[in-house]
Amino acid sequence: MSEPSTPLIEPVVLHARQRLRDGREKIRKRHDEGATGPQICAQITELFDRVILEIWNDIVTKQNARETASRLALIAHGGYGRCDIAPYSDVDLMLVPTRSVANAVQPLASALSRGIVDAGMQLGFSVRFPAEACKLAWKDPVIFSSLTESRLLCGSFHVYESFFETLRHGTMRRRNQLIESVQEARREERAKWGETNYLLRPNVKRSRGGLRDLQLIRWIGFACEGETELDRLVKLGSLPAGDYTRIRQAQAFLLRLRNELHFANGRSQDVLDRPTQMKIAEKWGYEPQEGRLAVEMFMQDYFEHTRNVRYASAYVYADARRSSLISRVFERVVSRRVDESIRVGPYHVWVVDRFLPSVAGNLSEVLRLMDVANRYSRRISHRTWQAIRLAMTNRPPGEPDAAAVRSFLSLMGRPGRLAELIRQLHELRVLEQFVPAMKRARGLLQFNEYHKYTVDRHCIRAVEAATQFESKEGPARERYRRLGDKLMLHLSLLIHDLGKGFEEDHSNVGKRIAAETADVLGLDEAASETLQWLVHKHLIMHYAAFRHDLNDPQIIAKFADDVGTVERLELLTLMSLADLTAVGPDVLTDWKEDLIEELYSRTKAYLETGRLPGQLSPQAIRKRDEIEQLLSSRSVSPLAHELLQQLPEPALLRPTIEFTANLLCETVAPLADGGTAPTICRGRFDASRGAIEYTVVMQPKAQPIGIFARATAALAACGLSILKAEITTLRDDWIWDTFLVEDQGSTANQDEHIRETGERVARMMTSGKPIPSQRKLWSSTVQSEASKIKLQPAEVSFDNDTMDCYTILLLFAYDRPGLLASISSVLANLKIVLHFAKIDTHLDQAVDVFYISELDGTKITAEERLQQIRGALLEAVDHVNE
Repeated sequence: MSEPSTPLIEPVVLHARQRLRDGREKIRKRHDEGATGPQICAQITELFDRVILEIWNDIVTKQNARETASRLALIAHGGYGRCDIAPYSDVDLMLVPTRSVANAVQPLASALSRGIVDAGMQLGFSVRFPAEACKLAWKDPVIFSSLTESRLLCGSFHVYESFFETLRHGTMRRRNQLIESVQEARREERAKWGETNYLLRPNVKRSRGGLRDLQLIRWIGFACEGETELDRLVKLGSLPAGDYTRIRQAQAFLLRLRNELHFANGRSQDVLDRPTQMKIAEKWGYEPQEGRLAVEMFMQDYFEHTRNVRYASAYVYADARRSSLISRVFERVVSRRVDESIRVGPYHVWVVDRFLPSVAGNLSEVLRLMDVANRYSRRISHRTWQAIRLAMTNRPPGEPDAAAVRSFLSLMGRPGRLAELIRQLHELRVLEQFVPAMKRARGLLQFNEYHKYTVDRHCIRAVEAATQFESKEGPARERYRRLGDKLMLHLSLLIHDLGKGFEEDHSNVGKRIAAETADVLGLDEAASETLQWLVHKHLIMHYAAFRHDLNDPQIIAKFADDVGTVERLELLTLMSLADLTAVGPDVLTDWKEDLIEELYSRTKAYLETGRLPGQLSPQAIRKRDEIEQLLSSRSVSPLAHELLQQLPEPALLRPTIEFTANLLCETVAPLADGGTAPTICRGRFDASRGAIEYTVVMQPKAQPIGIFARATAALAACGLSILKAEITTLRDDWIWDTFLVEDQGSTANQDEHIRETGERVARMMTSGKPIPSQRKLWSSTVQSEASKIKLQPAEVSFDNDTMDCYTILLLFAYDRPGLLASISSVLANLKIVLHFAKIDTHLDQAVDVFYISELDGTKITAEERLQQIRGALLEAVDHVNE
């Protein structure tokens, strides 16, 4: 029996397919030669028109359907109807027939959709009667937004005009409902693809400030005026002329960028990932400048354009909304007068109409209004703000006068709606008149996987994070509320990272920026000195808390000496917490916050009483006494009591009393019967840190070199990612090391899984056999991107000044599975004694700190030896990255 024959593709479709392929290639060459984004989109639209019409006309002829075709309209809509379609985007078509040809249209529709798909195009297709299409549009914001961009491709103009005029007039009658509907749909899309236009892997179409927000202006314009073309909206007063100029420039940039992404991938692609950013920056001729990479210059342009789109779309949406007459009357009736020009209502603050022209163009008056808004925690009304925005946009920049400075300082000293108001000042380009360095930082990318926002965005978010302490449970709230004048904290956070983008260390540059800002703001000498110190030293708490042993008196004494006073310690602690919060989601983890609070409490105790670590806190002493009582009730060996007395504070406070007591009993039990010291690895889930903590206990037979390496290798072999490691030696001959890990292999029976993993680690450590390689895990998108770009090479540095007894080794590298195991193995092979280790990982980055010495206990100072260690470590890092 013969196979059923495959339907032959029509010759017209084969011709259309070849025309499409050749046409795209020709247009790509024009793109590479420098044609603008709108020009390329217009050429793609023209190509698609020719291909589709060629197929349509062939179908109409072969089906002898010219009479039917004259009574329907073939309509392009969406991006295709708008004529800004990208090279590999879907084409959206709608066939709109009259009732008289309803029965005859289906064969045409089926043949057309099949022919377009066979020609190699992605198709969105529907057949709707005019009234049906309008009703669907008014119910569904996605359909509505697409049909507002309708364009007649062929067929009856009368049918098209009837449909589109019905849509237009019906939309304007439903304007409020449809505006809120498309805005909500856009809000949901932004939440999925990126609520802020400063995301560092943006979707150029869907992220905030992207092409979709440009289109939102058109859709709102259609609801209000029945028009989508931007130049018409300017003439109708719905779009300011200044915004029109800026968003036309943004449109050209974004369309060109989207075309580049499509051509480079040979398919629809709208995500601008890190490797692609680098390639485009080079292709488009960007050059590095003043310590900034070429890719950072390119992305700064991207952020400038998306910012302008975001501002314009927000303006159009706010201007189009109509609050009810009742709500407007209510707010004005219950409002009260601040002075003759400003009134405050339950929700808004505004300028009285007759004073609005004079206030809007006066910087001092605008700052005074914002200070009032912050003091009463009210929004500035839309009418007042739009008048200010238009006036300030046309105002030439200049130095603020004394009154403006006073209002700015008053504004910065209170939480209220401070972050929102700072963003508005930044939008107006007024903020840079008070903080000149903000101008250079606008849209400045930090090209790493640690920061999620640009420099200016991060600094404003840091201020916002500080103001949110007021409503956040915990010690930060009490500390924040104790600050009478919050000016220094807010101002230092606003400028703390503005020194980035230079060759010199950003903290040193930041100190000079702080001095310059203090001069502009007329701060006195004491305030200027405090501001400079906070900006210059804003990272020292992170370094001390995350990279050093907080049980070491030397570390606390040195940090306290740097800080000097409890007042500065309070400011620096709040600054450190706010800075980490502003970096990105989930950066300030519970255990990082605990480390900062631990450093704060130890330093404060030393500054106030002179008490240094080594003297346990009352809480730790109480817990040790409870463990002591539990051990006494079990009649264990005196060795257990002796080890307990030497446990450091974290080992006493973090686990439960039962966990520590059981571990001590298990450690000494074999020795009571004359046996050998066991190797034990026990784990527990730490809910406060969302990770598992394993404790390894053993008594080495010789110098404890290589034990840490075997422990990290064993943990890695079990598929565990090490977040933190702490080394402790008890009684000079017992190892008590703890490892905080993430376990992607956790099961429903977590306790049993943790127990089995601990036993496996202990067996591998004592087997004497080579430990198998770590389990291969699927890498994340972030890790794969980092492996492609590798902009920041691994760094190894040594510090022989901080500690009297040890050399401090600091390693920065892209984190990979097995990295810590490889590093510790290198140190063991070099006969380096490891006394303390602290691991700090975030996303793709690891900062590992080790206190090391030679076998004889001396510091490592010989340059030749240091170079040997550095070379071996860098080689190991490169090997892990391969």
